Amino acid sequence: MLSKTVLAVDPGFDRVGLAVMKLERDGPKLLFSQCFETDSKKARPERLFSIGRRIKDVIKKWQPETLAIETLFFNTNATSAIGVAEARGIIIYEARNRDMEIFEYGPQTIKMAVTGYGQADKTQMANMVKKLVPLPKKSSKRLDDEVDAIALGITHLATKKGIWYK
Repeated sequence: MLSKTVLAVDPGFDRVGLAVMKLERDGPKLLFSQCFETDSKKARPERLFSIGRRIKDVIKKWQPETLAIETLFFNTNATSAIGVAEARGIIIYEARNRDMEIFEYGPQTIKMAVTGYGQADKTQMANMVKKLVPLPKKSSKRLDDEVDAIALGITHLATKKGIWYK
């Protein structure tokens, strides 16, 4: 059985990682991915609006049925955490506004699903993502946020649709 299309989002206030994926017979397939940045010169409401607009556009173009989003990781910078929480709210709103199912995954769950090790670092994650999903060549380097979104998509497909084998 083939899976629903998932929009996986690594939320942020400054940068947002996106991946649209689907599980096919031979494994997960990446349909689209990117990392976009909000304009740091703009006011907070305008930056949040730009996140919402971008998510809305991706949903309209790719028609995903589900949203997989990373849970909020709270560190010592409360201001940063508030911005990420606000961005998550906008993203979840846009998904629910289109009747998408929403699934949330924590960082350790994602690391465990992709590498088998809950404390994996960024390099280990990126290496495993490349092994699990054929990534099309890009003219620019993939930022961590984009790779994290792809890893989140892999996690969702493995968790919700069963493990695939190559």
